[in-house]
Amino acid sequence: MTLICHKLPAFGDIPRSYRQSATFVLSIIFDFLSKLSGNINIRMKTAAILLAAASVLPTALSWGAAGHEIVATIAQIHLHPSTKSKLCNILPAEAKCHLAPIAAWADQIRNRYRGTAPMHYVNAKEDHPGDHCEFGEHGWVNEDVNVVTAIQNFTRTVMEGKAGHDVDVPLRFLVHFVGDIHQPLHLAGRDKGGNGAMFSFEGHHRNLHSVWDSGIITKNIRELSNYTSPLPSKQIEDALPGAIFDPYVRWIVWEGIRQWWRDDLEDWISCPPSGDPFPHSSHTSIPPSTPAIFKDYFRTASSLILALLPNSISAYTELALPVPLRETEGFEDQALALTPQALHSKGVNMTFPACPYTWAKEIHQINCDVAWPKEYTGRPGEPLIELDTDKYLGKISRDKTIEKLLAQAGLRLAKILNEALSEEAHLQPGVYRGY
Repeated sequence: MTLICHKLPAFGDIPRSYRQSATFVLSIIFDFLSKLSGNINIRMKTAAILLAAASVLPTALSWGAAGHEIVATIAQIHLHPSTKSKLCNILPAEAKCHLAPIAAWADQIRNRYRGTAPMHYVNAKEDHPGDHCEFGEHGWVNEDVNVVTAIQNFTRTVMEGKAGHDVDVPLRFLVHFVGDIHQPLHLAGRDKGGNGAMFSFEGHHRNLHSVWDSGIITKNIRELSNYTSPLPSKQIEDALPGAIFDPYVRWIVWEGIRQWWRDDLEDWISCPPSGDPFPHSSHTSIPPSTPAIFKDYFRTASSLILALLPNSISAYTELALPVPLRETEGFEDQALALTPQALHSKGVNMTFPACPYTWAKEIHQINCDVAWPKEYTGRPGEPLIELDTDKYLGKISRDKTIEKLLAQAGLRLAKILNEALSEEAHLQPGVYRGY
């Protein structure tokens, strides 16, 4: 037998999204092997190999995905029954008709399709929260492709496609970008949305963007001591994915949406009668940036790994890969069609279910009022400002700022999907609240 070997690319040349997924797959396999009964020596040797491989890879998963999954879960709770039925026809079987498993997908393929990167944010020129705030008065850094136009256009794509697998990829983007636009740092023009602004949080050096992406949410989930038992609501409990953040979602829905903000809900999901303005969006292609060799190697390796795993683990792993093996076949061909297209300059029809510019303008103000400490200058050599203080984090916690943003995102996403997909939309527009 002749063994033909191909020279593999150097590890450092492999795109980061692929390396991240390799780590995750290794961690899944290691966890599975640790539960196996059998030859202890085989398990020890295999574990040693996996640990050695994992030691050179970056961390696969971050808590940043939790925010997107929380938004998706809150949306899931508020979907009309017919909308849920449509999702079952659109989403891959592994998602089990639930939005949460696909909520972070757009981040996982971001490095592969670099043209989608600007769709995660919108930065206004001359915006410098902490000193002065601007939201488009002087133009936009990424005017042509941004999170505002992406939401408008993927909403339209989903509306035009209705039920069917052709809507799968646009739906994944839409779910993710509605989450992104409710994270204030995705709307800040200063220091690349806070990615270049260093602070201290819980004693660790972190940039401001990551504190708002994951740091505060992680702390809130960790420190919430109640809502660990099921609520007396089948509608809520059926939508929970069995994740570590389930109690946090229960708290936000049961106390927040039902009580604290119940008088504000209609305003949250309403759009201006005159339509929603937004930055201009031109026709721009989204070229795949990953060489074909990486795609082929990764697909072959992933298929082999998934074939070796039990079905339940294989299904979960497949959803976590940056290039799901079946659902993204032909994605290169869809790229141009999925690009934000120019819409009417005066906005969209008043019945259009999304108004992301209106939402973003309101959310951007949080950068000015709360997110950026007034004393931060960004000058090199200055001591890092600690954010885990009563003055900063205490105010955010007392005002329920993070919880309110997650609730708004979830309800607005539910409203978009209900009106875009539900056959009951003409009778029951908005969100479904039967609890």
